Amino acid sequence: MFRYANFFQRLLLSVCIFIGAASISFAQQGGAVVLSGKVTDGKTGKPLPFANVFVNNSTIGTNADENGNYKLSGLTIGTIEMAVSFLGYETVKQTLRFEQPGAKTVHFKLIEGMQLTGVTIYSKKNKKREKHLAIITRELLGKTPFSKQCRILNPEVLRISLDDNGHLSAQTSAPLIIENNALGYKIHQDLDDFDYYQGRVLYGGSTRFEMLTPKDSIQKKQWRTNQKIAYQGSLKHLLASMVADSLQEEGFKVYQEIPDSMRMFRSVRSMNGYNSIANNVHNRIEPILGNRLIRPGELMTERLVFSRTMLEVFYMKKRGSSPYSDMPYVYTQLKFPQGYCVITPQGWVVMPMGFEIAGYLGNDRYSSLLPADWKRGDF
Repeated sequence: MFRYANFFQRLLLSVCIFIGAASISFAQQGGAVVLSGKVTDGKTGKPLPFANVFVNNSTIGTNADENGNYKLSGLTIGTIEMAVSFLGYETVKQTLRFEQPGAKTVHFKLIEGMQLTGVTIYSKKNKKREKHLAIITRELLGKTPFSKQCRILNPEVLRISLDDNGHLSAQTSAPLIIENNALGYKIHQDLDDFDYYQGRVLYGGSTRFEMLTPKDSIQKKQWRTNQKIAYQGSLKHLLASMVADSLQEEGFKVYQEIPDSMRMFRSVRSMNGYNSIANNVHNRIEPILGNRLIRPGELMTERLVFSRTMLEVFYMKKRGSSPYSDMPYVYTQLKFPQGYCVITPQGWVVMPMGFEIAGYLGNDRYSSLLPADWKRGDF
């Protein structure tokens, strides 16, 4: 996933984590897909035993057997992004689209990892490295209340450099393991790129979620409670509310930018010198319902979020800053360069089509990130 942070910095979900492009849904109509194949060395053709084969950004995955053969059952029709990893090899990602249920065969060929070039490797106790590692940890985990319950278990796999232009960069020589004891997940992150500059961050790679085993029923219940908290006001929550046409009930207010050709261009007066949303409604933006933004997809497991102009989103259950003096709630801008993106009814972006997000919902981090296959259930 690739994410940009900070208030108005764009997050390009087209290569996401966000938002990652991969998403999956379960137990839906239309039957299941059974995916199988073999993982081999791309040069020698030899099998790679026990390679990790998983749906990117999810808990769905398996290990190949001693002969490199794998099998994943229970997938649904639609689009997913598969990822395959093996120690010492470059992780392979491939987008697959299933339009019919049944058995599918996909083989993966991995190439041995290349040496990282242009990267300064500091010793583990180097003060400069520790300073840089603190920044990377903060940016990956975020500043949510859950971040204090998260930790990076193997920071030694990070290869860190500070470029002459002031950019702090990092890559991983093996999956970075993040233990999230707030939500109950262990996250395996292949960090292909990390770039931090002047308070803004871009990072990306493949993400595998592994469910932790709770020590007792109390911890299991707390994890579920925290997961529901993380879901509230999230991008997935917003998109699922659009599909269900329940934006207002779920706490969202969404406004759509009015095309120039349709604007009234009437004169408005600011309130005490401040911009207000009341002055912009019907002149620059208009409130919109979820059913006006959602269209059927090609498959029963898909929906289109359609908007030719920018959407401005407020989550009314959390106070924050916005450009409008009379709307002191967390604020997000959504743009669709192609006019639409493809999602599942559960709210995960399947085909981003260049989908861009800035503001509150662009600040997801691993302390509050849920896997694609997480189910809301009954609150």
